Amino acid sequence: MPDYRDFDKLNILTKIEGTLINNTPLRIGVGREAPLGSPVDVAVYRVNNQPCIPGSSLKGLFRSFLESTFASEGYNVHPPYDDKRVEEEAKNADFCEICGIFGNNELASHIRVYDSYAKVNLTFQKTGISIDREFGSVKPGGLFTEEFIPPNIEWNFRMDIINVRIYPEPDFSDKRVKLLQSLIRVLSTDGLSIGSRKSVGAGLIKLKEAKWTTYVIEKGLLKEVGKGDIL
Repeated sequence: MPDYRDFDKLNILTKIEGTLINNTPLRIGVGREAPLGSPVDVAVYRVNNQPCIPGSSLKGLFRSFLESTFASEGYNVHPPYDDKRVEEEAKNADFCEICGIFGNNELASHIRVYDSYAKVNLTFQKTGISIDREFGSVKPGGLFTEEFIPPNIEWNFRMDIINVRIYPEPDFSDKRVKLLQSLIRVLSTDGLSIGSRKSVGAGLIKLKEAKWTTYVIEKGLLKEVGKGDIL
């Protein structure tokens, strides 16, 4: 595993911009304490009244997916909060590929994932009940109302990849390239689930369309060296 602490200079930057779509109802919520005056108990997260999927939520989803993928191939994957393992990697200048993408306490992230905003402001409400697991009946006062984004809503998407040569000619000597390609492929085809109620099918998002643009530094300025469609 190499030392990915290479932020002393910008070697290559790739911007991925496109559109996400939720194929099933979606709820990125604000917890059980709804905003003051809200007609629902569990509200959709908003920024300036626009439904939003935080970049931190998307980044966490991407990391979780790649951790499970990497582990299935026999690699010893560790969580980002495993301070002992992280300190050992930093001391030995030998970071795992997952941390080489998403960062940890000793290493900055090589990707930036931006907040995604719904292109239309549509929601619907769904009433649910809380079940008493001991008695198998509805809990007293267990009726609640959740707010969801309906299916087939489009969201803007942007992710920057820093100092990882994934386009236009992938550098497969860098194991992170294969991982990022796997992430983009699965997000584009099968999709990934985010938010609440995933166990009942909610939150399936896909990358509907996207373009990549790659830059290098030349004479102190960003120079475009390639662009193309991902889908």
